[in-house]
Amino acid sequence: MITQTLPGQGGKERSALVYGVHVYGNLYDCDKNLLKDEVYLTKVVREAADAAGALVVSTFYYKFGINGGISVVAIVAESHISIHTWPEYGYATVDVYTCGSHTKPMEAFKYIVKSLNASRFEVFVSDRSYYTDGEVGGDTVTS
Repeated sequence: MITQTLPGQGGKERSALVYGVHVYGNLYDCDKNLLKDEVYLTKVVREAADAAGALVVSTFYYKFGINGGISVVAIVAESHISIHTWPEYGYATVDVYTCGSHTKPMEAFKYIVKSLNASRFEVFVSDRSYYTDGEVGGDTVTS
């Protein structure tokens, strides 16, 4: 069992059966040429995984036409890292989800922001852990 002190939880330690952190966000005014280069983007997700301390299992991409956007995904042993691009707008979305307290998903996110030369970005963090105390982690949505 992992005991973790999490931000936004009043600094209290909680015991988690499954520890997961999901860092995701939007990148603006990125280098448009980089956003349509599948070789470069694949390299970036691999290096982001290294920055997070995650083990890459597989990478793949899908390119939407000659000058279209690209979706690049790295499956890591701890979960996944993805970049989705819209080069015509200089825009990308990034998703870094890792399980295990040994990983640093925010470091992967920051690495991607820097690698795509984003002039500004938004970042969100969700706690995806499963706790033994019965309380929910982060971002609760009810219907």
